[in-house]
Amino acid sequence: MEPFRLIQIGTGGFGQSWLQIVKEHAGVELAAVVDITEANLQEAGEKVGLPPERLFLTPEEALAKVEADMALIVTPPQTHKALALQALEAGLHVLMEKPLTHTYQEALELLEGSRHYAYQVAVSQNYRWRPALQTVRKLLDEQAIGQVGYIEYEFRKAMKFGGWRDRYQDILLEDMSIHHFDIMRFLLGKEPVDINARSFRPAWSWFSGNPSAGASIRFEDDIHVHYFGSWVSWGKETTWNGDIRIVGDRGAIEIIDDAVTLWTGEEPAAAVGREVELVQMPYTDRASSLEDFVASVKAGKTPATAIEDNLRSFELTCAAIASARSGQSVHMEEFRHCSEPATTIKEGSV
Repeated sequence: MEPFRLIQIGTGGFGQSWLQIVKEHAGVELAAVVDITEANLQEAGEKVGLPPERLFLTPEEALAKVEADMALIVTPPQTHKALALQALEAGLHVLMEKPLTHTYQEALELLEGSRHYAYQVAVSQNYRWRPALQTVRKLLDEQAIGQVGYIEYEFRKAMKFGGWRDRYQDILLEDMSIHHFDIMRFLLGKEPVDINARSFRPAWSWFSGNPSAGASIRFEDDIHVHYFGSWVSWGKETTWNGDIRIVGDRGAIEIIDDAVTLWTGEEPAAAVGREVELVQMPYTDRASSLEDFVASVKAGKTPATAIEDNLRSFELTCAAIASARSGQSVHMEEFRHCSEPATTIKEGSV
């Protein structure tokens, strides 16, 4: 089958690593690259071996001159809505980096706009496509621990980014927690009902805003999640996935340092843990995001992280920020019907 011809829009920062992923993926062919910065564009061309006529300073020119099947958007969130609609209008499918858009209202507008086209729009939620998380999802699908009752979720790192991230009001919730919230939805296969979040700035923090946050989240079927994360943690760090403990009526599953342990027994006090072999995957992480998107489109199916699904992870992030800033619990159904959700997700990706 012919590879999908892809136009990558955005090559600075995170876009550089995406170029390598696209170059190495057998299912796609890089048709053109777009970046508003000449230096980024030239560096990208050299990295992937594209001739000058395939390098463009504007998406309008690339979309008009290059025949392609899809656009990969790796630009700041405030550009996502306009670029996605431009690509759809040009007859391309769209895969973009997280977050979906700059604001919740823009996300709703993009969803509505995308319904006028017969093309797919999806977001690369790359953490889903990691062996440890795929293994846990498989165990949960097999009812290995019975009915899930609650989840303990912790994320700890000490990161010094510099630049615009240091100025975020809620750096953890705005730039990182969407990955963890999407993991929760993916593992449970259920949607959040309400959330109560708090964020704060420890005295030793090098961020101007709040780099630490906790949240109590209630999912469907009365499943409770206790979440805590920090960018300014001392001591042993977690992996990017975090440490996760899922407890059911017949056992528990732990992900610690990306190793999966299944705990079972006749009763809780007698439970015995055994490490579970991780599932084998032909691609992982962002390469798997790309693989799922291309394979789904070719098969006429909806990608796993299509805009309709990803909106739910994005709105949980927005609701968490709204809760932290208001000091009030947020009910998801009420949040969805709020005419002007006052929540903004700023640029950046991890």
